[in-house]
Amino acid sequence: MTQPDLRLIDLRTLPLQPKRWSFVLSAILAQHNWRHATKDKNVSHETQEDRRQFLFRTFEFLRMNPDKSFRLDPRSFSGRHLEFLFAHYEQRARDGALSASSMQKYHSHLCTFASWLGKPGLVRPIGSYVRDAQLYTRSYIATKSKSWRNNGVDTDQVIEAIAAYDEQAAAAVELMHRFGLRFKEAVMFRPHVDVVPAEQANTPTEGASHHLRLHRGTKGGRLRHVPIDTPARIVAIERARRVARNEDDSISDPKRTLEQAIAHLRYVMEKFGLTKRKLGVTPHGLRHQYAADEYRELTGEAPPVEGGPAVPQTAAQMARLEISQHLGHARVQITNAYLGSSRSATKPSEGDGR
Repeated sequence: MTQPDLRLIDLRTLPLQPKRWSFVLSAILAQHNWRHATKDKNVSHETQEDRRQFLFRTFEFLRMNPDKSFRLDPRSFSGRHLEFLFAHYEQRARDGALSASSMQKYHSHLCTFASWLGKPGLVRPIGSYVRDAQLYTRSYIATKSKSWRNNGVDTDQVIEAIAAYDEQAAAAVELMHRFGLRFKEAVMFRPHVDVVPAEQANTPTEGASHHLRLHRGTKGGRLRHVPIDTPARIVAIERARRVARNEDDSISDPKRTLEQAIAHLRYVMEKFGLTKRKLGVTPHGLRHQYAADEYRELTGEAPPVEGGPAVPQTAAQMARLEISQHLGHARVQITNAYLGSSRSATKPSEGDGR
């Protein structure tokens, strides 16, 4: 039987169907999920998948939670459902099970969903639901290291274990580890094409002879170059080239679409316990580890988030500038989210020779 095209269903004329809530929600997503919340542009596959998973979890929770069961068509979503959800979020936050950043993200997703329903004013500011601002105020200064190493995960050992199961996934993880790539950047990386000599990267000749040239999968398509300046990074490129058979191939399976490749890598990560719930780490933690390693290499000290001492301001600022560029960020201040604030660095005590 041919399945209907969810993008063409006129939800305005479709009667409310609480029993078919999943079908209705799928139709809403098919018609709106590709849109940016406020700008006239598309959003990434990752954002679409994050929204989709969140909304399905939300309506499952509203229907099946033990306190009050709401049997609703998603189009009937209203203020009382929001009050119930945020009471739940607040309790989870007080129990330490929900971060401020997650609560902010949930609020954003709900605002976006309400706009799809034609109810743009439905979701009030988060402060009207949660009184304690500390529960939802995000801090952009890291106070605890998110690197795999500092959370007891041996990165090299995990990569080799993954390689025995899926060499392409292992190549992606190693690129994230050695070069601080984002998830999508690693999946889309073409090791035969996206490695260029220093002259093309417009970098000083005394630096690395070759660099990664990154623009596929980067935020906003911004171009950046990352040096291949250690033996371990050369090995990572060699592994990537082994799994990419043709000149223009990325390291992911060419039979998979980008969405499928991203989903497969996430599946492999979960299979090997690389989640907050299991081993206490996430793929993004490898960017934190890369930033910490670079800071240590450039300054000779551990970053503040790992208890490192204060270093001369000029040296610290130059290191942070270089790290922000390698990570693909336009603002140096974003390194606070990876390295911690220089103000929190331990000052050397008298007589320690610093």
